[in-house]
Amino acid sequence: MPDTDRRLKKRGSKNGRAVWSAILPLPRDANGRRRQHRFTFIGNKKDAQKALVAEEAAIGCGNYVERDRTTFGQYITAFLAGSKAHYAPKTQERFEGIARLHVIPKLGDVPLQKLSASNLNAAYAEWGAAEYSATTVLHHHRFVHIVLAQALRESRVQQNVAAVARKPKLTRREMRFLSDEELAKLLATASGTPLEAIVTVGLASGARLGELCGAKWDDLDARRGTLSIRRSLQQTKAGVSEKPPKSGKARIITLPESASEALRRHRIAQARLGPGYIFAYDDAGNPWAPYTLSKRFSALASGAGLQGVTFHTMRHTHASQLLAAGVHPKVVQERLGHSTIAITMDLYSHVSEGLQAEAAVKLDAVLRPVLASVSGSGA
Repeated sequence: MPDTDRRLKKRGSKNGRAVWSAILPLPRDANGRRRQHRFTFIGNKKDAQKALVAEEAAIGCGNYVERDRTTFGQYITAFLAGSKAHYAPKTQERFEGIARLHVIPKLGDVPLQKLSASNLNAAYAEWGAAEYSATTVLHHHRFVHIVLAQALRESRVQQNVAAVARKPKLTRREMRFLSDEELAKLLATASGTPLEAIVTVGLASGARLGELCGAKWDDLDARRGTLSIRRSLQQTKAGVSEKPPKSGKARIITLPESASEALRRHRIAQARLGPGYIFAYDDAGNPWAPYTLSKRFSALASGAGLQGVTFHTMRHTHASQLLAAGVHPKVVQERLGHSTIAITMDLYSHVSEGLQAEAAVKLDAVLRPVLASVSGSGA
């Protein structure tokens, strides 16, 4: 009789079905100590033996996961406590908000090792029914995926069930960008206000709000007319702090002369503040806090009669104008700081459609004479 049969012992019954168990050796722990696992199965002996063989195979392949009663909520709490050194403060703050307000209340009581794709699908559906946007639900999914990926690396679960759940579909909203008439209104309204310089440079550079808040005079090369994006400001409950740009590396943006001239005037006006931040918020030379600047800009745009316009709209406008003017997408990608050109073209597909039509017209101008000559020679 095989060893598995001898080790498999009947230990009573449960709900009229036999309970079988066996003791299986586990790999030694980090200190070299022996470990054991009590295998338990409820059902007939033949099925119990098959399950025992599968359990031994999982142990042998290193796929065995020790059973514990940790809930998903408990694991999330432990994950967040250990993740502070690995994520930017703003990201950590967002994770904590998602966990506290949404994921733990909905899924926190489910045992970590029993969490299933169906649990996640039900949660996504419920959040969607509660009129959370598709973007919000997708953020929840991504957070759950990150947490479970860590649990998988720690051998706390056998798979990341978020990877097989139905990922929430995100319908990309059409990018809002300013027409020439709206641009004129915005610049006219900003003229003479504390936002004049930063609005001008924002439109001319396509830089993110936090990147402009963090720009310093040392980043500006007046002779070459370039602005180096070396840092960004982030705002959390703890205050405002510097961080690297979103891409993780610096980039250099060549400014048009109109923006360089605006910065020269701005520098004269800010000369008393010294060589600190370019766009100072107060007489002490402190930079704009991103949230404060965002609110102030929204009020400015509203005063110009512009609806649905945020500071980020200027970035979209910058990119759209460059692409529509025929600037190579690679240049646009580098100015915006996107990690790949695919991101740029995906975000600004509304412009690329127009470029496709223009390309077709140009191609027709090349092909038509050739086709005409071929047709003529055939005649």
